[in-house]
Amino acid sequence: MKILHYKQEYIWLKVLVISILILGIYFRFVNLDKKVYWTDEVYTSLWLSGHPSTEIIEKFYNGEVVNVGILQQYQQVNPAQGISSAMVRLAIEDSQHPPLYYFLAWFWSAWFGNSVAVIRSLSAVISVFSLISIYYLCRELFALSLTRWMSVSLIAISPFHILYAQEAREYSLWTLTIIFANYTILLALRKKTFTSWVIYAVSLILSFYTFLFSIFVVLGHGIYILGINGFKKTQSLIAYLLSVTVTIIAFIPWLIVIYQGKISGRIQRLDWIKEATSLPALIGKWLLNITRIFLDWVIINDNISFKAIIWLIPFTLVIVILISYGFYYLYRSTPKTTWLFIFTLTLTTAIALIIPDIISGGRRSGVARYLIPTFLGIQLTVAHLLASKLVALQSIKRQNIWRLMTIFIISCGVISCVILSPEDIWWNKGAANNLRLNQVAAVINQTSQPVLVSDANFPYILGLTHIVNADVNFQLTTQPQNLVIPKATDNLFLFYPSRNLHRYLKVNYHLEPAYIEKNPVFGLWKIQAVNQRN
Repeated sequence: MKILHYKQEYIWLKVLVISILILGIYFRFVNLDKKVYWTDEVYTSLWLSGHPSTEIIEKFYNGEVVNVGILQQYQQVNPAQGISSAMVRLAIEDSQHPPLYYFLAWFWSAWFGNSVAVIRSLSAVISVFSLISIYYLCRELFALSLTRWMSVSLIAISPFHILYAQEAREYSLWTLTIIFANYTILLALRKKTFTSWVIYAVSLILSFYTFLFSIFVVLGHGIYILGINGFKKTQSLIAYLLSVTVTIIAFIPWLIVIYQGKISGRIQRLDWIKEATSLPALIGKWLLNITRIFLDWVIINDNISFKAIIWLIPFTLVIVILISYGFYYLYRSTPKTTWLFIFTLTLTTAIALIIPDIISGGRRSGVARYLIPTFLGIQLTVAHLLASKLVALQSIKRQNIWRLMTIFIISCGVISCVILSPEDIWWNKGAANNLRLNQVAAVINQTSQPVLVSDANFPYILGLTHIVNADVNFQLTTQPQNLVIPKATDNLFLFYPSRNLHRYLKVNYHLEPAYIEKNPVFGLWKIQAVNQRN
């Protein structure tokens, strides 16, 4: 009877996992077009268009009125120019991003269209493949089949993975290549065939051409091989070194591009990660990011008060304790080939980012998307813990405790997805946390043939072009004193102005708030002549 009961419970666990998987896929695709198309995504579409960013300033920030349709050309793939123009723009303007994702995105947009939903759907599709890949990785690591399904479940409804599955950037693809590279190294170490090592080398090349921090994943593989075999000249070590050598040779063309960009001073958008950050602030960010793997119920940014998030502390403590015990249990319950692999996957990237932050300052280790290998290692560890405890022969009381813990973790993920899914912004949108473009566009779209006056940075302007009506016009400038405003009517708006532009217009015009955020800099005003004031 006990065996029958165990089998029935095991079947229901699988049914639950399948349900969670379906939910995870649903959350990856729902409301794709409702999220703010923020700065980083605007740059993605700009590179795909093949136009240089300097061209936007030169052609349109001159005070002339331009229709939104003209600006939209800088957010659309141009098949006539070919993919080479897109790769050239990426190489020239931001070579820190390797080209594989953007190569795929160009063809995806050329085939299916340039809408926000279409371009983001590429990341969502890739993320689904990650769920399949994690199953096969777990098959190499764990004997218990429930652990594989538990890992799929935790990643399927992880709010962190959902967020980046809905963003037009390379991080969803990086997640897939990380999982694939880890699977292929285990496969190569087990089979020890020439073909298996070739496949591993290919996986590394794909990962390197997706994101530069793949170097830390590869370093972790080397540490793992040395940890298993010691400093011996084994066949596996030689094959690993040859695979890495082939990868580096294959990546040399893009390394040259990166070097040229560095010496020419073109790579400038990484300055923010060097900003001085105190150690307590970094530790808080680490704990917050770890919590976000499983629970993400509220946008936490620099403006939020401590009172608003104090209720999250008990949840964070439970999750941190669970993770800590998970690593202890992993070490005690699995062979060295398993626990050492997950330890190196988890710690190598984290340590490589933490040490520079502590020594020289910065906040690299506080950027969640840089820690995807670490997060995957944590999720595998928790999945092993929960699955093992659910099927272990132990007292009913302990069984119930672990059932409740499993329900708690899964519920946190599902609730997080339900909360963040309809939101147009979240913490991963950077500065868009303070700039609600969708609400601004809603106000503008209520007016016939509106003219939007602004000197805002062009990514905000191009972000708006995805969500405003076709009759919207823009009047952009870098020199407010040279700006000639059209005759003031009800269709004139001022969007996200500099303080200089705001002061200049206030002299001769009445600025009536149309949509103002808590931070008054981020806002929309109606421009009216002084004699139009009520």
